[in-house]
Amino acid sequence: ISASEKIEGVIESFTIVHSAPKEFEGHVPYIIALIALGSGEKIVSQVVDCRHVEIGMKVEPCIRKACEDGEDGLISYGVRFRLVK
Repeated sequence: ISASEKIEGVIESFTIVHSAPKEFEGHVPYIIALIALGSGEKIVSQVVDCRHVEIGMKVEPCIRKACEDGEDGLISYGVRFRLVK
């Protein structure tokens, strides 16, 4: 994948998590979706920056903070998806 290549996907299915594992309790509710990428692959990922999604909506990858190891520790980032505007 080149830096200029735009990756997009389409939401095929989703769920809204209201009761999360202890590590994610501070993030509820959050959306987890099955996303079909343009390449034909499918991925399960969190959809961020929105409260409402529907099957068929287009999404694109983005980078978000995943976790922090204490106040002065390592900050980890991960790929999430957001709605295409």
